[in-house]
Amino acid sequence: MTTSIRILGLAAVTGLAATAGADVVSSSFDAGDEGWVISDGNSPANESATSPAEYFVSGGNGGGFITTPIDWWETAFFVAPEPYLGDQSDKVGGSIIVDRRFVRPDSQTDTKQVDYAVDLTMTNSSNSMTLAVDLAMVSLDSWQTFDVVLGAGGGWFHLDSGVAASDAEIAALLSDLGDVRVRGNIRDTFGRVAIDNFTLVPTPGTLAVLGLAGLAAGRRQR
Repeated sequence: MTTSIRILGLAAVTGLAATAGADVVSSSFDAGDEGWVISDGNSPANESATSPAEYFVSGGNGGGFITTPIDWWETAFFVAPEPYLGDQSDKVGGSIIVDRRFVRPDSQTDTKQVDYAVDLTMTNSSNSMTLAVDLAMVSLDSWQTFDVVLGAGGGWFHLDSGVAASDAEIAALLSDLGDVRVRGNIRDTFGRVAIDNFTLVPTPGTLAVLGLAGLAAGRRQR
């Protein structure tokens, strides 16, 4: 299920830096789709249709996973549910982590893949700013973990202009996060992608306090 692990006062115990009240928000998909849906747009402004994600109880990178419906023949993006939204300012300098892979149903043998420029997006609640990242193409044969820094070093750019985003702009967006989504197709129509263990991680100091214990429960080793 979608989990939110709250860190309070652990820095004093461990001697490591932490952001008080920080949350690790993670979807392991071990018990269902956890409220994730599929959209045909890379941002709320570009969306015209949505559908429930298709859930598989096993075969993920540990436990279950979600993918696009087998009859979805459009551009696809997985849209994160409410626990990922709102004030996520404690994630500045942290990261988004997601496991992805291609899903090859029996009727689908074409593995042609497009190297899209937009694979992960974040939008503020007023839809006035959408930042995007270009991820590497997905693995066709095994789960692959993608780790994107929530800072200028993560490669974020403005969806409307292509201009690189600054640390200040990323911080402002994270303080008022209204939408998060990740690509669910490998070409313009069909070519299903699956995701597992989607995680919104706080600053590195907070993650050190966790000792990776909570995160490891939601992420499985490749």
